[in-house]
Amino acid sequence: MRTSRDRSPASQRRGTSGPARQRPNRLLLLAGLLSIWLLGCRRPPETPTPVEGEEAAVATVFDGDSIKLADGREVRYVGVNTPERNQYYYEEATQANRRFVEGKTIWMVLDTQSIDQYGRLLAYVWVGSTFVNLELVRQGYASAYTEPPNVRYSQELLAAEQEAREAQRGLWVPAGIAVEIRTIYYDAPGPDPQNPNGEWIELVNAGSTTVDLSGFTLKDEANHIYTFPAVSLRPGRALKVYSGRGTDGPASLFWGLSGDSIWSNNGDTAFLRDPEGHLVDSYRY
Repeated sequence: MRTSRDRSPASQRRGTSGPARQRPNRLLLLAGLLSIWLLGCRRPPETPTPVEGEEAAVATVFDGDSIKLADGREVRYVGVNTPERNQYYYEEATQANRRFVEGKTIWMVLDTQSIDQYGRLLAYVWVGSTFVNLELVRQGYASAYTEPPNVRYSQELLAAEQEAREAQRGLWVPAGIAVEIRTIYYDAPGPDPQNPNGEWIELVNAGSTTVDLSGFTLKDEANHIYTFPAVSLRPGRALKVYSGRGTDGPASLFWGLSGDSIWSNNGDTAFLRDPEGHLVDSYRY
C-alpha cells in the first residue's frame, strides 16, 4: 500500500509588493507586537498528573528513556524513543533525563501493556507537575513512539514532537541536504516476515548536485538502523532501499534482513540522517 506524505512544514519566506500603505497608529502597532511576543513566550498547557499511579525513587539513569528504581525495578518510558549508545544525540538525551529524574521521587503511570519483552515497566513519568516523557520530546531529546495498545498520551506526544521539529531543536536540526523520502511501501504481499523485499523505501535527490550518501543512516521508530554504503545519488534520480537481502546496485540497496520486516503496517516513521546525525528528511505514515 502506498502512502501519502506527511511532512512537517518547512519555513517559508514570502515577498510582498504593492502601493505604499498608510502608517498604522503607533499604539496599535506596539500592542500588536506585545501580543505576538506574549504568544511566543506562552508554553503549551501542562498535561495534568493523573490521580492513579505509583510513587517511586530513582536510583540510576541508564539512558534517555530508561531508568532503574531504588527497589531494583527497571523502567522504560512509554511513548517515546531516544537515541541509543553511539547514536547522534545519545549523550545529550541521557544527560537531560538525569536532570529530570536522577535521585528524585517520581510518579509512575502505566498504560494498557505494563511490561515489555525485557521485563521492564512501561511507564509515563512525572516529577512534580513535569511530564518527563513529554518534555524529552518537546525539547528535542526524543521522538514520539506510538506503539498500540499504549496510546494514552499519543496525541500530546506527537504534538510535542511537531513543536520541536518546527523549532528545529535537538534531534531536528536540519542537514540542509536536498534528498527526500518520497514514499514507503510498507505492506508486503503475503506475510511480511516471509517477504522482506516486498517492502521498501524510496529516496529521491530533489536538488541540483550529486549527494554522496556514504555513512547516511535510515531508521524507523523502533531503532532499526541501516547505514548506507559508498553510493551517490545524482540530481533527479531515485533510490530504493529494500528490507531484505540482495545485491546492491545504482538504484537499489538492501537492508539485509531475512525472515523479518522493518516498516510497521500500523504506522511508523522513517528518519534519514547525514553522517553527523543531522536530519535530512523524515516521513510519517
